Amino acid sequence: MTTYIADTGVFVRCGGPDNEKYQRLRRAVRQAGVSLLVPRRVYEELGGDPDDEAYPSSNSRWQEGVEEGWIQIADELDYTNSRVSRVMDAARRFIANDTDRPEDTIEKTDTALIGLVAQLFDTGQASSVVLLTTDKPAGRAAESLLPSHGFTNDVEYRYASVEFLETITADEFND
Repeated sequence: MTTYIADTGVFVRCGGPDNEKYQRLRRAVRQAGVSLLVPRRVYEELGGDPDDEAYPSSNSRWQEGVEEGWIQIADELDYTNSRVSRVMDAARRFIANDTDRPEDTIEKTDTALIGLVAQLFDTGQASSVVLLTTDKPAGRAAESLLPSHGFTNDVEYRYASVEFLETITADEFND
C-alpha cells in the first residue's frame, strides 16, 4: 500500500476549509480511502501543536481534517537513526545546491519531509511513498537521495500545483 505525505504548501495552496480546492482535496482523499501523512513540523507550520493534548487544534484550521482522519500527524522523527539523519543532511545539501542558497537557510520542514520518508522505509511502515509537495527541489531530493542511501522502495513526488489541486480526484490516490 502507498503512503501519501503532504507538505505545508499543499494545504496553503488549498486556502482552508471554505475554499473549493480544500474541499476537492478532502473529497479525493476520502473517496480513495487513504490519508495524508504530515510530519510534525508541517503540522506546526499549519498552526497546530501535536504535543498539546488539551488543545491540539487551537490555531490550526486543518484540525478538522485531522479529526476526520484524512490528515494524520506522523510520529516524531528519530534523529538518532543514522539512516534518517544522513538522508536529512544530504537533503539539506541537495536543496541548497539546487537552489543556490546556503545550507543554513534551508527550511527544516523540507528535510523533515524526506526524513519521514526514510524513517517509514527504514522501519518497514511503508513500502511505497508519494510525496505531494509544492517544493520542487525537495521532491527532486527525495527521488534522487533515497535510492542513493540504500532505500530501494518506490518514492515519487507529485508537484501540487494550483491546477493539480483544482482538478484532483480520487484517481490520484489509486495504486
